[in-house]
Amino acid sequence: MKAVAAGSCNGDDPPATQVGASDLPPDGRLTACALVYLALPNLLFLLGWFRIGPALLLLAVAVYLLAAALRVLARPASPAYAPTAFVLILLTSTLWSVFGGGSHFMYANPDWEIRDALLGDLIHANWPVYYSSAAGEPLILRSAIGFFLPVAVFGKLFGPAHLDLAVYLWTVVGVLLFLLLLPLPGRIGWRLALSLALAVFFSGMDLVGQFIATESWPEFPLRMEWWAPLSYPSLTNQLLWAPNHCLPIWIVTLLYWRHRQRDELFQVMAAALSLSLIWTPFAAPALLPFAAVAAIAAVRRYGWGAIPWTSCAAALAFALPLSAFLLTDAAPIQASLTSASSPAAPGTGYALQPFSAHTYALFVCCEFLFLVLVLAPHVRRDKIEFWLAVFILLALPFVRLGPSNDLGLRLSTPALIVLLIVSLDILLGEKRLARRSTLWIACLFLLIGAHTAFNELWRAATFPRRQPDYQQTLAERQGGQPAAHYVGRVDASSALGRWLLRPVPKTAISGG
Repeated sequence: MKAVAAGSCNGDDPPATQVGASDLPPDGRLTACALVYLALPNLLFLLGWFRIGPALLLLAVAVYLLAAALRVLARPASPAYAPTAFVLILLTSTLWSVFGGGSHFMYANPDWEIRDALLGDLIHANWPVYYSSAAGEPLILRSAIGFFLPVAVFGKLFGPAHLDLAVYLWTVVGVLLFLLLLPLPGRIGWRLALSLALAVFFSGMDLVGQFIATESWPEFPLRMEWWAPLSYPSLTNQLLWAPNHCLPIWIVTLLYWRHRQRDELFQVMAAALSLSLIWTPFAAPALLPFAAVAAIAAVRRYGWGAIPWTSCAAALAFALPLSAFLLTDAAPIQASLTSASSPAAPGTGYALQPFSAHTYALFVCCEFLFLVLVLAPHVRRDKIEFWLAVFILLALPFVRLGPSNDLGLRLSTPALIVLLIVSLDILLGEKRLARRSTLWIACLFLLIGAHTAFNELWRAATFPRRQPDYQQTLAERQGGQPAAHYVGRVDASSALGRWLLRPVPKTAISGG
């Protein structure tokens, strides 16, 4: 397949593919590091959860996917960042990650009580981890565990004494990859410093939304992003609350963005999307609309021969058994198509409550629409991706899943990152906006939105720090049985139970 963008077919020539970094060709070594980071938990999961035969077959498929991606990336590329710029990005990664709840260097948000228990179960129990339901049936741990698996291996080998440091270092690596994959200036200076600040503090105007909705200023520094039964979290919120979900989505989104107009797109995305499944079930569906746009553009220009069918078939062969595992017994998870006219079912959580037209308008305007309207006239490249991101953000509130509306929290992330990249290009790129008035208006919206991320960081720095508890199990933390989005009931007579998964152990973790 030839490159979609003119000038990108020659690996020695720098293609104009990155917003705000058109002078920097994608560095294949960085993409390779990102793919390896995504791949490591897959190795641990397959050997720990699947029978040895299927595990080795799927590992062979994963190796093929990685090899196919790395083969097309084996071309000369100059380093994207000067050494001093790399040091600043590394420093930003280490400082930003310090605030994360998993390290427990600072205040850990309440969700980390659940995640610490899950991590403790991965350390203390045999793999695969099973729980005992109220009826005595085995329930297998199945969802969003990829982030924790390398750390759990560290805990199994060396004990939990320094587990918080292991979580921190694993997080730093993911954050560093995310920042390096962003189209940032390649040399140190004020543009790079402001670009990094924009990434850390990028958020919608929750302060304004909460004030209008409640007619009172929010109490600082309490959480602000639940002023409606809708929420698109800031990047800082995602990192502090749920790195297990956000890091793979961030990395896969930027892998798509870096290679979307180049001939290696299909191989890179086939590997990245497949390897993201065990991290989070939301990365693949969140990226599929964007990947489909790039695929359609390639097929229209070069025909169906542009698609590497072997990589696509390998990705499908790898993804199908993992998807079947992730969807095991998923029916109990709450979901809804929600609008102003749909009544709430009994027992429906706050995040799944219906909303009015007024609430919807307030939410979309404060979260992203005002900024979009300011940026839209100045978008010269990547208009399709820009407007696709806007459409996704407008549509997501009507489809919700899980007690915290995980669908909106996770599927909005790629679209928000697209808006971040466009903002970096228009506001801090070498060819900035001609009209200073538009620049100042956009900066005003972003400064108001920055209050949300600052709120999260301030709370983490000032609220009391607590020691992690890796002894209490996930079942005990959740009232005797883990929530449906963590575990599933496996029928031993099904194909999944008979051929793929390891046998159910004689003892399972009890809720006590």
